[in-house]
Amino acid sequence: MNDDHLVVSARSDRAAFAALYDRYYPRVLRYSLRRLFVREVAEDVVSETFLHVAEHLPAFEGKTEADFRRWVFRIASNAVNAYVRQTRRRQELFEAASRGGRFTAEHGLPAVEHLDWPTVYRAVLELDPRDQTILTLRYFADLSHDEIGGVIGAKTGAVRTALSRILARLRDRFGADAGTLTESQP
Repeated sequence: MNDDHLVVSARSDRAAFAALYDRYYPRVLRYSLRRLFVREVAEDVVSETFLHVAEHLPAFEGKTEADFRRWVFRIASNAVNAYVRQTRRRQELFEAASRGGRFTAEHGLPAVEHLDWPTVYRAVLELDPRDQTILTLRYFADLSHDEIGGVIGAKTGAVRTALSRILARLRDRFGADAGTLTESQP
């Protein structure tokens, strides 16, 4: 079954939905982990995401896997942002992840070995939720500018501009050490 047919079939076929779930659960979990830092919390948010997907899939109007990917990451982003807003535990989550040694250069922005990664992540946490979403979808979920635009409801050019500004703010904050924090083209 081709990928686009799988999306259409999943509306009424449990096996097709299971295939989409198996394909996207690890991706959405990875994205959620990078935003929430605590596996149990991320798993709960991803579970909520897929419950929402299962409930609303029959009414989903998308016809391609790209449509589904944008939709599922939009739902996940909204769930992550709601969790962060509701719990006010962002700093506690970060501190627990930092103590647990969950941060390495491979987890985020382009690797710069001499940067203090816990400090980088603290700087990311200071970004507003929309900017965190853009940055996380680009570097942790490897979505294109167009796909990110579909997730957050923005045009591709607006995503490029926002990402450029986000990276510029991070470069300014970290000075010359962050000179390699640049956006690569999708």
